[in-house]
Amino acid sequence: MKVLGRGWVVSFGENVRSALSWCYRFVRNAVLFFQAKNRFIVLTPPFFARQLVYDRQQRRVIALEIRDIVDSYVVGQIYGDHDYALENARRSEELLQCYRRIVASGKTPLIVDCGGNSGMATRYFCETFKEAFVVCIEPDGDNLSLARRNNDTNRVRFVLAGVGSTEGKANIVDPGDGNWGYRIEAGEVGSTEIISINSVLEAFDSKAFEPFIIKIDIEGFESNLFEKNTEWIDRFPLLSIELHDWMLPGQANSRNFLKAISARDRDFVFSGENVFSVSNTLPRSSV
Repeated sequence: MKVLGRGWVVSFGENVRSALSWCYRFVRNAVLFFQAKNRFIVLTPPFFARQLVYDRQQRRVIALEIRDIVDSYVVGQIYGDHDYALENARRSEELLQCYRRIVASGKTPLIVDCGGNSGMATRYFCETFKEAFVVCIEPDGDNLSLARRNNDTNRVRFVLAGVGSTEGKANIVDPGDGNWGYRIEAGEVGSTEIISINSVLEAFDSKAFEPFIIKIDIEGFESNLFEKNTEWIDRFPLLSIELHDWMLPGQANSRNFLKAISARDRDFVFSGENVFSVSNTLPRSSV
């Protein structure tokens, strides 16, 4: 799907279903918004290349650039459906206490966005956690370029790579599901770099940064990521992941993740498309 010009992504007629879905979501979220239950509300229909999101807490409008209807779905999930919101979670106050403790200690909370795509989740984290620093890791160059445009800030480091259990090489595979569905296939050779979470964390001085959230949406490559070298899990109070057994039937793609998580003292909570793994040993703020 191509941008048609004059700020339109696709014509209204080509996306009647998407427009109707947006109308339903807008009405539903408007009710929650005015009940002060949601922080964000998406103001623009999905066929505008410039999406406007109102932030009730900061009382301002956030502008996001999209290329196609897939990008608009991502905006809807993150800012309309609040996929990564902590506010309604039972343990939200514990997590926010942990965040405040990191800030009060003089350190910067570190958020790692694995599978950054167009930068919508990275922007959400930047807006929600103002004192945090975000690492946006994305293997596709076009996606990462858009992520940069959607996050014009020095609080984000952009990394063109995929994430796996060890450093290596891989290739990007396009199964035809749009820019949010690109998959990674590891091999001895490839044009895409694979980095480990341990190497990401090593790049940040532990005296200045402390891991807070890791978000993982890597289209099935989580099987590789959780195969070994998973000690980094213990450093993140909150791990959010979308699993992909539904996309890869018969492969037990979530097996390595389940093994790694079940061996640890963490809660396992489903919310929408994501699983939230929360540490049961969260240090609390004293302020």
